[in-house]
Amino acid sequence: MILIILAAVFTATFMVAYGAELLWVRKQRVKSRALEAGIGSGSALLKPKEFIGRGVQEKFLEVLAASGQWLTPDTDKVTEMRKDLIRAGYRRPQAVTIYLGFRIFTAFALTLPVALYCVIRGQVGTPMPLIIALVFAFFGFFLPTVILAKKIKYRQERLDRALPDILDMFVICMEAGLSLNASLQRVADETRGVYQDFSDELQIATGELRTGLPWSEAFDNMAQRTGVQSIRSVVGLMVQSQKLGASIGEALRHHAEFVRTQRLLRAEERAAKLPVKVIFPLIFCILPAIMIVVAGPGLIQMARWLSGGLGVGPAPSSF
Repeated sequence: MILIILAAVFTATFMVAYGAELLWVRKQRVKSRALEAGIGSGSALLKPKEFIGRGVQEKFLEVLAASGQWLTPDTDKVTEMRKDLIRAGYRRPQAVTIYLGFRIFTAFALTLPVALYCVIRGQVGTPMPLIIALVFAFFGFFLPTVILAKKIKYRQERLDRALPDILDMFVICMEAGLSLNASLQRVADETRGVYQDFSDELQIATGELRTGLPWSEAFDNMAQRTGVQSIRSVVGLMVQSQKLGASIGEALRHHAEFVRTQRLLRAEERAAKLPVKVIFPLIFCILPAIMIVVAGPGLIQMARWLSGGLGVGPAPSSF
């Protein structure tokens, strides 16, 4: 009887879990189809987000945006912050206020443990905890700026590394008979998930082209958004090729080879700098350890021989 009850409970639990899993998979499938059919084959970045649930992360970002409105600077500084955030990959309309709110949050998050420690130890009235709390608050307020600069640098490096492969795909698409707009959309679709940063930028450029913007201006906007010098060079090359009547595909092929050569030269430059950078850890870290291992036993034996009459022990006859 007990076995029958356990089997029934197991079967019921399995059926409930299996039904919930089928319902979740069907819901996600319908959601993905609705998102894919939102604007046809347009950019995924430009599709509406009515299907995206408002979770804890969205509410937290709303709180950060509301708190960051108190620190919103003038228009020029807001423009510079927005440009930096776009280069880091943050394109929300409230990106600036969320960024400022996050700076306030990190300042309080680093100061709160110090305040709690002072309250527990009963050191509220002394000036030293206050100074330490102010130092932590200052560090926490400017920590997001450092993180943002690092993210911009890493994203620009990823875009620069992906550029030769992107140019090769452009050449293949254009030589296959596709127009520039169709090649742009095709490359954006093919690089999604592989070079996601570049795919996002190409999708935005595709959306600008569909609004009637000239392709030269759309590519120039992409160069301004990324801030990568190699992409600016490609944009200038394409504009000059169009003005002179040259083949854009052939120009892009030669430029892809040039970019790869530049990347190889940068790698060789870093390799040439490596011996100089290794000198300092070699002298201060590795060499002392080697000296201890090699000369340490001999020094210990010499110390025993010199202090043989002090009760340290008899000296060995040989090594």
